[in-house]
Amino acid sequence: MSDPHQNAATSSSRDHRRHSISAKIVFLVFLCTFSTALVISGIAIRSTHQHLREGVERHYPAALERARTQLSLWLAEAETALVALPSSRSGRRLATGSPAARANSGDRLEEFAASSLHFDALALVSPDGDWAVDRGGTGEAVDSPESAWLQAEDSPRRVVLPGERAAAALVTPLRPGDPEAGLLVARLDRLLLEELLRTERHQLDASLSLAGAAGSVLASVGDGSPKDLAAAVERLRAEAPGTVHEYASPAGVHTLGALLPLGPEEAGNWALVVDAPYASAFAPMLSLLTRIFVIDLAISLVFIVAAYRISSRMLRPIEDLSEGARKASVGNFGQAISDPGTHDEIGRLTRAFNEMMGKLHESQSDLREANEELKSRNEELQRANEVLSQLSITDGLTKLHNHRYFQESLTREIKRQSRNGKPLSVLLVDLDDFKALNDRLGHASGDELLMRVASIMDATVRESDLLARYGGEEFVVLATDTDLEGAVLLAEKIRMAVEDTPHIVNESLRPVRITVSIGVAQYAGNRRRFFEAADRALYRAKGEGKNCVIAAEEDAPSS
Repeated sequence: MSDPHQNAATSSSRDHRRHSISAKIVFLVFLCTFSTALVISGIAIRSTHQHLREGVERHYPAALERARTQLSLWLAEAETALVALPSSRSGRRLATGSPAARANSGDRLEEFAASSLHFDALALVSPDGDWAVDRGGTGEAVDSPESAWLQAEDSPRRVVLPGERAAAALVTPLRPGDPEAGLLVARLDRLLLEELLRTERHQLDASLSLAGAAGSVLASVGDGSPKDLAAAVERLRAEAPGTVHEYASPAGVHTLGALLPLGPEEAGNWALVVDAPYASAFAPMLSLLTRIFVIDLAISLVFIVAAYRISSRMLRPIEDLSEGARKASVGNFGQAISDPGTHDEIGRLTRAFNEMMGKLHESQSDLREANEELKSRNEELQRANEVLSQLSITDGLTKLHNHRYFQESLTREIKRQSRNGKPLSVLLVDLDDFKALNDRLGHASGDELLMRVASIMDATVRESDLLARYGGEEFVVLATDTDLEGAVLLAEKIRMAVEDTPHIVNESLRPVRITVSIGVAQYAGNRRRFFEAADRALYRAKGEGKNCVIAAEEDAPSS
């Protein structure tokens, strides 16, 4: 016998799947995408392959034929110019001259190359294969498999000069009928070759190249790599010339290409190659893409209307949930969403949402109190950090800046001085006979005198000056935008202010007078020497009677 509870659970699960919102969305998406894909895919596959293939098979061979015509005419002109050189006056000198005369003929070759519209380098090759004269860096081509061109015929031959970048060249006998006269080698200007190719390539979204017999790149315009071109030449030479073929590049890229020989085998076996990735060759077909877009748009509009009618009833509860979530996002947790009374995901989500809002409303006040407490603690911590930061740069006794802050400020001011070039000076101030006063009056009175002198100096210096306690009874003043003369005037002002102020420090009521000695120096590009100069000036002030100001460049104290 079947279990009634199991049957009920199975029926409930089946009913849940049938009425779930996911089932409704899946059905709608399936209906739209399947119908659209059938129509668009059929049109796109058939039209794309046929239309684009016809265009490529029409444009590639035509471009190769036009490029071959232009390049053949240009090479014919180059061959004519090269043949004419040995018969010219300078050429006859090269052909009949002694080896020493040939070795000095480089200037003539350079002049010919400079005036040529086809070549950028020329060389003379002796019958034994030595480069007698090389103007332009044609390389050691005679050591390569291409060296068969050393046995050149009377007519010019097309050869490939190997090297880091293979180069196209023409070779002709220096004196026709006389193999002992040697050969004349002329390297074709790669830039001019590429300019000829570029006139045809701008109409194609593909690479157009001139290749040698072994697939070497002699000239190329486009994005193709030499490795891909060599593989393309090897693959396309086995096919019918001038026809478009599909193949995979060494990197596995689906590629379209065509090859057209530039001349017969005896002309050097050069070839013109056009190749492009399959996707790139098919990309420019905007008319076909427009057709696909229009069809896709029409189909989408049909299904949008149908989807709107269906979803207007389906999405109403979702809109209510969205509105409730929006209110909750601004802290309004007291809003309840009406229960749709369904047993699908929306109904269960609505009831769970209302329960969640109730719990959030209860915990909102607790969270607010916790936030207020955290804010208060953060403010206290920030104040404490500010106090600690100030204490770290302040001298505890005099309340002036301490030695650490002075060093940091000095670093900044030296960098600023190196940028703007304005003068920077330093004053080292030392209390005269302070140890004796400290021993006679006591340390407490000595500390009081230090605080009073610090107060006098702080009131005397300018707002732009930095006054700091350097250590013990020694103070330092960093005077920005102040040259040595201005610093001496400031030091004298400080000295007089300290000297003219009497101090009562203990029960004797006897006034105590304090004097200071000051060393002054101006920054001259070296930080260590800057301080050493001021320290030496202070030492001189102490040695010359104290209560005076000595500048690092002065010979006598000022009073």
